Amino acid sequence: MPHNVLALIGLTDPMRTALQSRFRLHLHEHGPDTLDWAEPGLSDTVAVLTNGTVGYAPALMDRMPRLKLILAIGAGYENIDVAAAAQRGITVTHGPGTNSVSVAEHAVGFALSLARGYAPLHHALRAGTPWSDLRASRPAFSGSRVGILGMGQIGQLVAERAKAFGASIAYHSPRRKPDLETAFQAAYHPDVTSLAAASDFLFACCPGGPATRHLLSRPAFDALGPQGFVINVARGSVLKTADLLDALRSGAIAGAGLDVLEEEPSPPPGLLAELTSYPNVLVTPHMSGRSPASVLAQRDVVVQAIDDIVAGRVPAHRIIA
Repeated sequence: MPHNVLALIGLTDPMRTALQSRFRLHLHEHGPDTLDWAEPGLSDTVAVLTNGTVGYAPALMDRMPRLKLILAIGAGYENIDVAAAAQRGITVTHGPGTNSVSVAEHAVGFALSLARGYAPLHHALRAGTPWSDLRASRPAFSGSRVGILGMGQIGQLVAERAKAFGASIAYHSPRRKPDLETAFQAAYHPDVTSLAAASDFLFACCPGGPATRHLLSRPAFDALGPQGFVINVARGSVLKTADLLDALRSGAIAGAGLDVLEEEPSPPPGLLAELTSYPNVLVTPHMSGRSPASVLAQRDVVVQAIDDIVAGRVPAHRIIA
């Protein structure tokens, strides 16, 4: 009999096909609240696929006595109780690096699109606005001041790309990283507000969780100023939505690029409508990490991890409590 595997998030076609060909897949992409414990085989699950946003709680672990593995798709795992899993003999893994390039490119794409006004200019032309009325100068990403919140793998990839545009680099992270300061000629800032004040483009590339919750709030937006753009490809919890809306309404910042929201995939009624009503805001549905290469890399990491755990091997990228 094939092993039972539970997915609590939406899967790409290659991931779903690979899992269905090797395991008995229970797909509940809208999270644990949709689980029906009478479903045959569900309580015998050996591996759970989730992500940092959805997580996996101890009470759910206790419903699955044969559970051996919890996999966080992507790098984040903030809402998985790693310590509780370890106490129950359950291994937790994630997939750092499988989608980092895609996320970094998406982030820089936001910066270019927001600065140059691609979307509003396109829509204005389509609506019939005269060509000559739309040719005002726009900000440039080249030579700008780039601030990076979180100088992990994705933050470093953003820095590499920004340097290619001649940008100066500043960053904030829990600890200084002198090697990266040398590599990118980067300036360290001890807090987010001072980083924002030194930025034209402020990128959030940090992990989610309590330590980073609402680091991007009104003080940071005020410091960023009316010529500054904020870009969040980290977690929705990093940015305080209410403060962002206030900053957009008052013109306190120049604009925002958001691949993540505090409540997803079902934001509060009216939130998406308001965000997308601003010509200086771009929103994408938490898909910055999805490219053909990253989708296949994630598939391979997941399948190998499940194969390893059922064979008694330690999977790669194990998270230690």
